[in-house]
Amino acid sequence: MKLIFLCLLATVTCALALSGCGGSSSSSYAPPAASAQGVKVRIADGAPVLEALINGVPEDIGAAYLQVDGSTVISSFAYGGLSPFLNMSAGVHSLRALDELGYSVGPLKTTSLSPGGRYTLILVGSYPNYQVLTFEEPASAKGTQLSLYEASPSVPKAAFGSFRASSYSDLRQLGSAAFGNVATVNLGASVSNFGGFAAATSCPKPSPPNCLTLAQIDAFDSHNVLPFHSATRLSLFLFDPKAGSGGGPVFGSLDK
Repeated sequence: MKLIFLCLLATVTCALALSGCGGSSSSSYAPPAASAQGVKVRIADGAPVLEALINGVPEDIGAAYLQVDGSTVISSFAYGGLSPFLNMSAGVHSLRALDELGYSVGPLKTTSLSPGGRYTLILVGSYPNYQVLTFEEPASAKGTQLSLYEASPSVPKAAFGSFRASSYSDLRQLGSAAFGNVATVNLGASVSNFGGFAAATSCPKPSPPNCLTLAQIDAFDSHNVLPFHSATRLSLFLFDPKAGSGGGPVFGSLDK
């Protein structure tokens, strides 16, 4: 009986440890259980400041964590951060960013996510007009690609393209995207000495905030080439700028 009691006690203790909220986990991300009819979703914070009404005044809630449908999925949710793909159920979801005192932005509803889909969700805006943008992931294609996720409410439409990474020169506009949309262009079988820009007219050294080389995203890609391991696409994310931030307003990811 004593052995059974000790086993039950260990089980309850483990369950309580796993049910804790924001910031208590040793992992930044805690993806929900996969569903047979589920979706793959990654989530980014594109809002320069997360503000809530505190004592009648809008104030920055500071360090925040993110809940989806009441469950914590990201323990550190900050401007420019992008989660890995998480398993979620299809349908509509509710996102809420909170600080340790419970002040929050949201809940904010997503659009309905279709079974089997892959999506990027980005929280954007400023107090009191926050929203969650839903981007359906571009279809894979043979060769390499460049995508722009236009998630800057202050920029109705943004140009994007490439530049020579070694010299920050030879800018070439390859496409454009309207706010709330993702646009993708094919680059060919492979590219080298490659960088991507969004909403910029020049890329003088040192690197301006609107221009990213592949090596800036992954230092191991020192020759700025695609494909790089399994990655064949450079994804650029354009957010509203954050005053005093060391990064942005363009962030990047190397994707399959």
